[in-house]
Amino acid sequence: MHSYIGNIHIHSSHSDGAQSIPEIAKEASQAGLDFIIVTDHDIIPLSDEGYYDDVLVLCGTEVNDTKHHYLALNVHKEIPPNDENPQQVIDAVNAQDGLGFIAHPYEKGSPLVLNNRTYPWTDWSVTGFTGIEVWNWSSQWRDGVQNIFLGLFYAYLHPTGPITGPTPEAMARFDEITRSRKITAIAGSDAHNWPIRRGPIRRDIFPYHYLFRTANNCVLLSEPLSKDLPTAKAQIYEALRYGRSYIVNRLASEATGFAFFATCDNTEFQMGDTVPLTDNTALHVQCPLECRGSTTIRIIHNGTLLDEIDRCNVAIRAYKPGTYRLEIRHGKKPWIFTNPIYISKA
Repeated sequence: MHSYIGNIHIHSSHSDGAQSIPEIAKEASQAGLDFIIVTDHDIIPLSDEGYYDDVLVLCGTEVNDTKHHYLALNVHKEIPPNDENPQQVIDAVNAQDGLGFIAHPYEKGSPLVLNNRTYPWTDWSVTGFTGIEVWNWSSQWRDGVQNIFLGLFYAYLHPTGPITGPTPEAMARFDEITRSRKITAIAGSDAHNWPIRRGPIRRDIFPYHYLFRTANNCVLLSEPLSKDLPTAKAQIYEALRYGRSYIVNRLASEATGFAFFATCDNTEFQMGDTVPLTDNTALHVQCPLECRGSTTIRIIHNGTLLDEIDRCNVAIRAYKPGTYRLEIRHGKKPWIFTNPIYISKA
């Protein structure tokens, strides 16, 4: 499999972001990304899609205003917002054969930012969505800043202080849903590069180049990423649609050399695949050489901790059907969070 890393949930000057898409693409290139997905509010600037040097830029949109924010990808027409009936938004995305991700569903807010305003997702009766943004870096950081002292401390001395990994409530909801159907977990930066100008304080809140080195999404492709825009676009979105991806926090470590896959009777299966349960079904974990000895790997089965190991390059026999995913910490930092492999009775 061929691995490509990218950042999802980005805002540009087309809506409330600080820079143009070409400027953001330059930042992404300097950060070593392969692709980015811009999700401005109320606009889909498809004319800006394409390769900017070595970075593939794709454009979706973030739909809705006060709540039920939804990332609509691979759509070509704007989606009418409907804060009160998010199912209509989901259906409109699906009607265009698009992908949709529930954004920052459990954010808590901060009295220092927008007067504690949040944009939660409360209607879990909806169906048909592709997945959930289980980790929104900007929202999690803001949620941890509950007073001015913490804000200054985190902003200037300990910028990753509030960062703990995917939101537990979002992961619990994800695990619950994947026991009955397949969905995809993604991370979002929610990058805006907001400039703060208050008296002597001059600071850009989460510049693009910083967020591009935090929580990203690594997609697995069966063929190298094409330089042809329509083909490359289909490759990225197919991987996200079927959960052939995992989340990686690059501030902890790069994920080059990481792999999580299953085997059964000499056949290899990737994240998002369904594997028959036989006497030969096994899960395999591989980690980069430089991370060995400093990682803790949690194997999650149907949302419950199955095992915790501190070694890499292991094969683990699967005895029960269900969903299997990994949560990995490098040192004390949240590092890799995979989408599930689904094991079913043969």
